[in-house]
Amino acid sequence: MDGIFICIEGNDGSGKTTQVGMLRDALWSAGIEAKVYSYPTHDSRYGRIIRDEFLTGKVELSVEEQFLLYLLDMQADKKKISEDLKSGKVVITDRYFISTIAYQSAGKFDYDKAKAVEELMELPRPDAIFYIDIPVLVAFERKMKQKGKTDRFEGARSYLTKVGEVYERLYSDGYGSGRWVKIDGLKSIENIHSIILNEVQELLAKDHMKDSKVMI
Repeated sequence: MDGIFICIEGNDGSGKTTQVGMLRDALWSAGIEAKVYSYPTHDSRYGRIIRDEFLTGKVELSVEEQFLLYLLDMQADKKKISEDLKSGKVVITDRYFISTIAYQSAGKFDYDKAKAVEELMELPRPDAIFYIDIPVLVAFERKMKQKGKTDRFEGARSYLTKVGEVYERLYSDGYGSGRWVKIDGLKSIENIHSIILNEVQELLAKDHMKDSKVMI
């Protein structure tokens, strides 16, 4: 019996990581095993280059190098994700290839080429993508309050505006999943959680876990 695959997406400061943790905890509380993957990772060599060297400004990478490193970071988890799904787990990702296309296309990597390259990787497709949409200025203020500083992407407001535009294009295209759910990121944390949980419960009801109950 296969599990379901949930991806939570959005610009920096949209509250993705908070929602990922809340969804995981709700599922575990309901007796449903959930596995979280977050990108860039801490485990693979590709993720470490991105996190520890590129995002901190220690090294410069072309947009092509960035794009491929992010995809290779996900490719490293391809087998594990597939095995988790086959074992019936709910897989949740904090960012996925949608983010890679959004961020690197905003950095002038060709949008259609990005999709074509990503498709060649044959990464597992999410059953649903939750896109938390938030104004760039609000996102910037949140990150500053949270960390007191921003990385090279978080601090570039004009760049993040372009990222948001690509997210909107991906959403309009329905790329990567047959089920996109756009959520107003200015709603309360609890409200956003309820929206996500209701949608996930609907997916579970249609899947082999139809007798499972996720309490809101």
